[in-house]
Amino acid sequence: MANENQEIASYDFLKEERVEKHFADINILLLSGKHIDQKMYTIFSLSEEFESHWRNFYKNLYNLNFESANFDGKKYFYLDFFDTAKGRFSDNSRHRELTEIQILIGLTLLDIYYKRFFDEKKVLKWSDITNLIIEGEQQQAYKRIFFNSVRQSNTYDEKDWKMVERKITSVIDAFDKLGWVEKLSSQNEELVFEIRPAINRLAKLYEEELTQFEDFVANLKKDDEI
Repeated sequence: MANENQEIASYDFLKEERVEKHFADINILLLSGKHIDQKMYTIFSLSEEFESHWRNFYKNLYNLNFESANFDGKKYFYLDFFDTAKGRFSDNSRHRELTEIQILIGLTLLDIYYKRFFDEKKVLKWSDITNLIIEGEQQQAYKRIFFNSVRQSNTYDEKDWKMVERKITSVIDAFDKLGWVEKLSSQNEELVFEIRPAINRLAKLYEEELTQFEDFVANLKKDDEI
């Protein structure tokens, strides 16, 4: 196998039986913005084994950077634009691609991931989320994010909670497509999902905001406390 940093001119690796068999899946997932980690074992293994080949392939044919990153001791792969390139994953457009609520919920999930850093799996249920919003140490920030206001008496009614559930479910569905979370529940079941290591992509974009999480939320959500 060639050195990881060595320029590879040949695309012969695509003729490998295993690569050929899964090429369409790998290509479609990566171009759709999916982050591939060990949960997708076969595709991940092929991405890792032929990493330098994939990097050359996407650089030459798509002008995309085939990236790998490690978080929490786990590796994942994704496509990104080069610094000088334009596109939906470029630095200038990342913020436009994610809505404000997606950014806020994403940073919330990343914050939760950090707090559960030593747990083998970061699985959350809807009941866990409600407890975090009402009783968690970041409850002031979470209430601003999900309710747009902070009620010390927690007098949020069923309508308020339904609105929060719709927001979170919508974001989880979007993040599931990116590989940032894995949704484990079906449509009519209580929301259950696992936060995946690739959620750390948000940390690279919003490192300062995550460090000052409550201040960041307060600046975006100006509603008075009730």
